[in-house]
Amino acid sequence: MPGDTSLLKCLQIIAVLWRGVQAVPSVPQPVPSVPDRVQGVVGSCMVIPCSFTPAAPHPIRGLKARVDVRLRFRGGGPFFSLWSTAFNSESKEQVSRNFLGRTLLFGRMSDGDCSVKIEQLRADDPKVFELALKKGSDLLWGMSKSVNVDIIDNPEPPVISGVLSAKEGQLVSLNCSVSYHCPSRPPTLQWKWEQGIPLNSTEIGEAQTLHQGPHRWMLQASLSFVASQQMRPRLRCAVKYPETKMLATVKDLHVTFAPKDVKVEVQTLTVQQGGNALLICSCKADPPVTEYRWSYTQHGRTVHLHHRLQSLRVFNVTKDMRIRCSAQNTIGRGASQPTSLNIQYKPSILRLSSSCVGEDSKVHCRCSVDSNPKAAVTWSVNGTIPSYDYNVSVTSEPNMVTASLRGYMAIPMSVICFAFNALGNDSLVLLQGVEETVSVVWIILPAVVISLFVCLLSLLVYYYRRRAKRHMLRRHQAVYPEGLGIYQNRMPLYINCSEVTHVYNNGSYQLVYENSTPVFVHTKQTRPMGRRGGEKRRGREVGGRERGDGVGIRGTREVQSASPADPETAIYVEIL
Repeated sequence: MPGDTSLLKCLQIIAVLWRGVQAVPSVPQPVPSVPDRVQGVVGSCMVIPCSFTPAAPHPIRGLKARVDVRLRFRGGGPFFSLWSTAFNSESKEQVSRNFLGRTLLFGRMSDGDCSVKIEQLRADDPKVFELALKKGSDLLWGMSKSVNVDIIDNPEPPVISGVLSAKEGQLVSLNCSVSYHCPSRPPTLQWKWEQGIPLNSTEIGEAQTLHQGPHRWMLQASLSFVASQQMRPRLRCAVKYPETKMLATVKDLHVTFAPKDVKVEVQTLTVQQGGNALLICSCKADPPVTEYRWSYTQHGRTVHLHHRLQSLRVFNVTKDMRIRCSAQNTIGRGASQPTSLNIQYKPSILRLSSSCVGEDSKVHCRCSVDSNPKAAVTWSVNGTIPSYDYNVSVTSEPNMVTASLRGYMAIPMSVICFAFNALGNDSLVLLQGVEETVSVVWIILPAVVISLFVCLLSLLVYYYRRRAKRHMLRRHQAVYPEGLGIYQNRMPLYINCSEVTHVYNNGSYQLVYENSTPVFVHTKQTRPMGRRGGEKRRGREVGGRERGDGVGIRGTREVQSASPADPETAIYVEIL
């Protein structure tokens, strides 16, 4: 019995070998063409591309021979592994349990497409597969080809391609693309402006599917716009897979441009007329500025300076001075507008444009003030703040403030406009009140009366002086007593001579004249020097005799000699 069993087994082996020999085709089996590596995402699907050259149709039947495809992998431990089938188009019974319902033929065998699709990829799925083909009537499979499979948890982010540096005004076209391997559930792409404001010229194209090769797909979306520095574009392209979270790629577009927004900035806090100011030329530029230029216009004349730096200090500034600067880089040049300096000065109320107009008890006052910084304008009506019955409004322009006051006045009252800022103040009386007019009259009237009184008094004094002078010229000839040795001195004496205010007569003296024109006479009489008391007594005796004799002498005045050696002194007598 054991011998019969062994013989039976040998016969079976020989039969199988014979069938295999008979199954060897007369033409070679088709050989598949597969890529070296395929990538898939966990939870998604994956297509293993496979292609071959189909045989020509049968010359008689006109049909192509059936071709089957098999996808298998090695299973088991690292030391002892067995081949297992993941897909077999000839028989599903040979498929491993791990791949039942997960694999299917994706291509059309009649067209030479033997691609196999694997659904619901797992992280522990095999990393190497083999594909083999055979004709339907053949027993043995043809030559197999290996393909490596990368199963990743997260797909690759999208790729932004295109020129990422452009000049301002240049048309920019960018593409966002991503490759995928599951055609039944493709991802979606979306453009977004991460930074900046898109212009009206921005065009976002629809996503298109491109074929990179057999069963290799790529999704691509385009974006076109005109580059502008105002946009400061930062672009974001995001891809969303059905089974995974969204992935994005962000790119900044570098826009180069000539200097723009060029302006003159005054660094000095307070600039006054005739002073100096520090200026800076500021702008936006990419690439940076390489050269600055300055010029100014003053008194109708333009002066170009040989200054090439960003900052400049100017002297002797005036209100009409206008400064201009320009900046240049490798792209181009930009210039500022003529800029006036912020010269500060105290308020000045414009007399010609400030006034009050009244009609039917209505008054409208207007006060225009020129100042820098802007002045604050207040009103005074009859010496107080205007009541709520008055409407006060203010309008302002650069360096000009116009204030208005409207209201009713039964009688004219004083209206004063006040303007002030940090540098000074100014005021103007726009309307005079009735009380002020009366007070002015009472101030002027006394002055006029006093002036008239002074003039009248001067005329009276002049008149009486003239009359006294005529009376003196008409007086009688003076009578001189005989025997006294008195004679008139024909030489006039001047007012600056020392005059004796008293005359001595027998030792007595008295005041002879006052406020009269003197006429001096000389006498040969001498008077010995003696005691003062005796002189007074002799004066009284002499005076008595003169009065007793009835001589018409109105008065005398004595002048003493200054010589101390003469014991006797001559007497000068003034005859009036």
